[in-house]
Amino acid sequence: MSQKSITITGGTGLIGQQAIQFFLKKGYTLRILTRNTKLLNSTSIEYFQWNPSTQEIPDAALSGAHAIIHLAGAPIAERWTPAYKRTIIDSRVDTALVLLNALKRIPESERPKIIAGASAVGWYPSSDELQAEQVSRANGFIGEVTEAWEAALIGFQDLGMRTISLRIGLVLAPSGGFLGKLKPIFKFGLGSAIGSGKHWQSWIHIEDIVRMLDWTVSHEECEGVYNATSPEPVTNLEMSRSLAHGMKRPFLAPNIPEFVLRLVFGEMSAILLASHRIDSSRILATGFDFEFPTLNHALKNILS
Repeated sequence: MSQKSITITGGTGLIGQQAIQFFLKKGYTLRILTRNTKLLNSTSIEYFQWNPSTQEIPDAALSGAHAIIHLAGAPIAERWTPAYKRTIIDSRVDTALVLLNALKRIPESERPKIIAGASAVGWYPSSDELQAEQVSRANGFIGEVTEAWEAALIGFQDLGMRTISLRIGLVLAPSGGFLGKLKPIFKFGLGSAIGSGKHWQSWIHIEDIVRMLDWTVSHEECEGVYNATSPEPVTNLEMSRSLAHGMKRPFLAPNIPEFVLRLVFGEMSAILLASHRIDSSRILATGFDFEFPTLNHALKNILS
């Protein structure tokens, strides 16, 4: 069993928490960068305080680690005020720059060899066509965010590090994430499709996300951008109907009009209404297998 060490940022987030448990079970020792001063070290986890706004990060959090998994970033699913837009970008780009500057201080022989970072399918324009990694980014704020997010990793290549960006779809998890906001509504039989319900949604089970992080870090041939979405995207209507069926609730409510979403969520509603039918062929070509390739399989696991 491997005793390699991995440094993780964003360890308190939805994916970060799952990643910590996954890598611990695989025998890794973990170094977690956090602002929380109350977390206690254990045999396999060491917490390091950092402050990206002041460029403060201990060298010991990085020196000698095998890889960095960079998941830090403010939640996108909030109302996008001008100030919060800046927070969304800065929390992703600035944290990457802090890591990069810290690595430059560390002797080359002690630097991590790999960095894997999160991005999002918001990179892609809204379209009903199947979209692969080479498609140009979308216009608008979320396209700008993902471009800046991925560009921040380019500097690590100059240090000779293998870089990986995962464009993550809607994350399905037992608590939190995409389903965390929907389940209370569907529980009371009020769930419905949004807009026309015909727009595509590319999703992924949270266990497959962390397995993909492990896979891409562990396989030297994996480098660059990969779509982290299941091989079987569905329409919003299919997603909504399957969730209602999985929760054994009626699916009778009328579709939620687009103008209501725009009124409630403002500009952020663009994420909910965008059609993203994303191609996962590139990650499949590396030999990666999805544990939960179909929506029904994923929901059965999550809702059981």
